Amino acid sequence: MAELSAPAREHFTHPRNAGAFDPDALDVATARVGEPASGDILQLQLRVGEGGTIAAARFKAYGSAWTIACGSLLTERIQGRTLADVAQFQHDELLETLAVPPAKLHCAVLAETALKAALRVWAAPRTPVDAPTQIHQSRT
Repeated sequence: MAELSAPAREHFTHPRNAGAFDPDALDVATARVGEPASGDILQLQLRVGEGGTIAAARFKAYGSAWTIACGSLLTERIQGRTLADVAQFQHDELLETLAVPPAKLHCAVLAETALKAALRVWAAPRTPVDAPTQIHQSRT
């Protein structure tokens, strides 16, 4: 853990918004993305409230401390914002705040990819019967 910046260490040791919502809830969009080269996996869930605002976000991560830190910070950054606003989110926000080293760039890209995938899931027509978890694979 010595290589982690102070903000990344804080998000890794005390991750925000870790966990899961009911994936079958109509107000929840779930995306799971993976990075084949590293084996990192990030699941992101968005609970969308009235007016298209992200009422809450949850994540689960398998991989490095950097992946966990990026997932944690991502959820903090997107809660309370509109879907249109978070659609403009770029992984650079994570890189700058957490001081992610170049070798771990894929962790921040994975978080952005999970967000974009969850937004696509939310935009797709769904019913209670066919609201399964969507799985996408990152290409970094």
